[in-house]
Amino acid sequence: MVESLLAAGFDGVEWTPAHADTLCGPSLAFASQQDLVTGGKQAIATTFRHLEQAHAAGIAIVNLLTGPNLWEGADPRTDQSAVDDALFALERIVERAQQLSVRVALEPCWGTLAHDAATARAILARAPVEIVMDPSHFVMTGDDIPGLVREWAGRIAHVHLKDAFGRPGMDGVDFHFCLLGEGHVPWPGFFAALDEIGYEGAMSVEFESYRYYEHVLRSDPAAAAALARQQVSALLEVV
Repeated sequence: MVESLLAAGFDGVEWTPAHADTLCGPSLAFASQQDLVTGGKQAIATTFRHLEQAHAAGIAIVNLLTGPNLWEGADPRTDQSAVDDALFALERIVERAQQLSVRVALEPCWGTLAHDAATARAILARAPVEIVMDPSHFVMTGDDIPGLVREWAGRIAHVHLKDAFGRPGMDGVDFHFCLLGEGHVPWPGFFAALDEIGYEGAMSVEFESYRYYEHVLRSDPAAAAALARQQVSALLEVV
């Protein structure tokens, strides 16, 4: 798999928990993304293990979510106790990450407490974490994506490239993650804002056009990687 990604023109991989026991380079980040609201002590313990595995593999950044992860069927808790649970977990995780010299970055994501500009600000004001900037999640909520890049300039540790269209709700029903350039992410403004703040970190493509992947690309990861790299090159040409 790594060879096909490198052959397509990518510089590295952002790994998921499915690959936690077989991490190899070149690596850009590790997406732990446990449900810190409903997962309790187990979610914290799992994140600790991911931090340790990332450290052992030389991966500098671990990607976190607040939870609840609604796409996993989690209880959609949004009350103050849910916020307290997420903040408690983030505090413990940051402490462990600092011991390992691993950076932790929170991704504001649909279906979680931190899902739009306002809710992300509320968590980020109290959690000493960096940020994974994925513009697709702010499409549904109508937030100013280039403006958020500028607002969070000093905290953006990692960037995801993903597009979307629709309204807040459930993936595949109310909104869709689509091929890059087909959605409503303002790519010229997004890249211009990243240049403006001097962002020099990695940008990971998240290929979540699952029906296209299955029905058109026949679930071929090498084909998906090649197509995604072409899309990124085309988007960068119009900036």
